[in-house]
Amino acid sequence: MTTKTQKEAQKSVWTNAVLTIPATLFFFFVGTTLFAFFKNYPNQLNPTFENNDAIFPWYIVSELPTGISGLLIAAKFATAMSSLSSSMNSAATSYATDIHFRFGWNKKAHEFKLARKATLIIGIIGTIFAVMMATMDIKSLWDEFQKVLGLVIGSLGGVFLLGIFTKRGNSKGVLIGIMVSIMVQVYVEITEPVHILVYSATGVVSCFLVGYFASFLFVMD
Repeated sequence: MTTKTQKEAQKSVWTNAVLTIPATLFFFFVGTTLFAFFKNYPNQLNPTFENNDAIFPWYIVSELPTGISGLLIAAKFATAMSSLSSSMNSAATSYATDIHFRFGWNKKAHEFKLARKATLIIGIIGTIFAVMMATMDIKSLWDEFQKVLGLVIGSLGGVFLLGIFTKRGNSKGVLIGIMVSIMVQVYVEITEPVHILVYSATGVVSCFLVGYFASFLFVMD
């Protein structure tokens, strides 16, 4: 979002793609080991838990030595804070560069002050959503994260494939593909005909197919 050149953006995407594979395997391995531990020692699990999101923090606090558990909790908070701050700053920069100044809204505004205001607003909106999700009856925060992320990644993935593998796609056809992709994923989220791990794939496929064929209806620019 904030790289200065196309080459830097490509490098960032490939770095993220390469590191995602071992990181994902590691995170899922943690869940597998926790399942194996509490499967063998069911009495160690707190029976009052309403969802699975509390299992890992419970294991850290109840099973690990005091010093180690404190370091891990501090690390989790530090990781969450760094991820939130980088996400807010990137989103604010993207808004200022790609939307505010591109469309000529108040060009005299100071870039740094505008980005700070945008970061504050994004942070407030994110906090509101966090409070809403904390009060909702959610069985798994990971599943909800996949659903929300899928609405964005699904359509973007379809657009990306259209740009890479076809020459037919145009702006109007792509917009139709994005809208249909969102509707397909909302339907999939409600009816749950597929596993959550392939939820985003429904958006990618629907956006690609609909965007491709819808582009035939419009003259290429």
